[in-house]
Amino acid sequence: MSHVRIQSISIENYRSFGDIQEFSFPNSDYRKPISIIGYNNAGKSNLLNAILYGIGEKFISDKSFEIVDQHNLQIDNHIHINTSIDGSDYAPNNRFGRQSIAGNYHIFTSIENDELRSKCEPSFFGKGKHYNIFYINFHNIKEEISTQKTSWGNLKSFLAKHIQKLVDADNTMKAKKDVFENEVKDATDKVLDNSQLKQFIETIQKNYHQNLRNNSCAVDFGLPSYEDIFLKMMFKVGLNGNSENLIPIDHFGDGFISMFVMAVIQAIAETNIDDRCLFLFEEPESFLHENHQEYFYKMVLCTLAEKGHQVIYTTHSDRMIDAFDTKGIIRLDTDENNQTIKAYNNIGNFVDPLLGLNPADFDEPINVARFNEYIKTVEPNLNRMLFSKKVILVEGPNDVLVYKEVIRRKVLEAIATRDNIIDKSKFADTYLNFENISFVCHHGKATALYIVELCKHFQIDYFLINDWDFDLADISIAQIRGFADLNALQTDPIYTGGDTTKKGMLTTNRKLIESTEKERIHFNVKKLETVIGYNSVDKSGLKIWNHINNPGFIITDNLFPENLALFVGINNLTHVNPLQNIQVELNDDLPF
Repeated sequence: MSHVRIQSISIENYRSFGDIQEFSFPNSDYRKPISIIGYNNAGKSNLLNAILYGIGEKFISDKSFEIVDQHNLQIDNHIHINTSIDGSDYAPNNRFGRQSIAGNYHIFTSIENDELRSKCEPSFFGKGKHYNIFYINFHNIKEEISTQKTSWGNLKSFLAKHIQKLVDADNTMKAKKDVFENEVKDATDKVLDNSQLKQFIETIQKNYHQNLRNNSCAVDFGLPSYEDIFLKMMFKVGLNGNSENLIPIDHFGDGFISMFVMAVIQAIAETNIDDRCLFLFEEPESFLHENHQEYFYKMVLCTLAEKGHQVIYTTHSDRMIDAFDTKGIIRLDTDENNQTIKAYNNIGNFVDPLLGLNPADFDEPINVARFNEYIKTVEPNLNRMLFSKKVILVEGPNDVLVYKEVIRRKVLEAIATRDNIIDKSKFADTYLNFENISFVCHHGKATALYIVELCKHFQIDYFLINDWDFDLADISIAQIRGFADLNALQTDPIYTGGDTTKKGMLTTNRKLIESTEKERIHFNVKKLETVIGYNSVDKSGLKIWNHINNPGFIITDNLFPENLALFVGINNLTHVNPLQNIQVELNDDLPF
């Protein structure tokens, strides 16, 4: 039984990484996949490449790195990649001592004789073949199913390497090698006997013999050697159960091939019962629709991790992560110098904000034990916040509808006199996309409390918008904020004199005030509909939309306060940056 697991890595001056960045990975008790996320050009692929070097999957030669691999293309920015690896012994009784991939490795560059040199200490030579390490780049999915050798005789794809490993290690197949070779030769000779092809081959041999100045030689035309024949084979698929007309798998589209690769990965996991493998995936959501992205995450990535394999992957998809698995998320960003920085990597435990609280104190039914499942069920877009620079947390879809439109109008108003923006309407329509500001619905105050704590844990900039649920004449925000703590509120007549519903609303409001910075929260009094002047009991989104698009509708500070305007960045739009002249129309693609 073999096992291999990367424990930590530090990277300095490698491509987008400048200042040293250190990353830790959960230990083997953590049975969840580990995702690497971030915006476009944040350095996800660079981190994964550094891991490949740091575990020996990418071989380090004297000239592995060029100046393009050094940060900012500066020759003095020498690359340093340090990894700590845990692994089993592959030769425990070796006379030279313990033989294992386990240990600390240092990859670095230096200048020797005016040339850039690279080195790894200690060397990975001869170690990797004893472990199951699989790297799959889903951008090049057709290459990943190719079993052909390169011109240098190397195997490139994970599938070819695994097939070769199976053939080399299978004693049952080895015992049949001689029989196989003899039967193949006999069958080939029988087919070629008295054929034009055989005559053609003999003519080639005669001419070749003459060309070599009558040097004796033999020319054979047959199947590849036993060691290579299985790599020359190909997978074929019969659609709709048709086993007669089989089509080579590489004739299909990338999405179909992705599903095949998924099956290969599952098969590797199912047949490696005793081994603990390391799987590295580059954007596995490529070519998959949303539903299949979530399926791949749950059925492949999570299943691999549950079996004890370490799974590390990059992704742009909010369907392929779980915000509540906080140990398994690495979030990258770029600083003002455009170098990759670690925005989040915490393998400690997330402190449950509901721990120790009495569900009876809330105005909503709370099953604390399964609260994260509840949140994910009512808000499937929750994971989107991890891909966002800023998040606006609101109660429900009507809040999203109103605030998106309000922000659009505020942006239009702010840029009205800016001549350097050609299409002001499109700029306003795509402003939130361009600034990577997302809306997430929390669907309840207890849920909001949980999501706020998640934002704080991930260090995501957030703004919380909630209904106050009371008239200011009855209970003011300042009054509830004025209590020293929740206990002080719950002993006051304003609380003790209320019914269960009132007590629950007071508790949740107070907890939100305690958990949120003063400049990061806004209450609509008594509720959103009150603030926008919508008096109907019908909460139809269409009717609310028509209401706020009425020429008489006015955006007040009670709806859009100054702290929200600052959070969104409206104040920055009135100032023209002389270094930035916006002459192109912005598209509506998210910048990640």
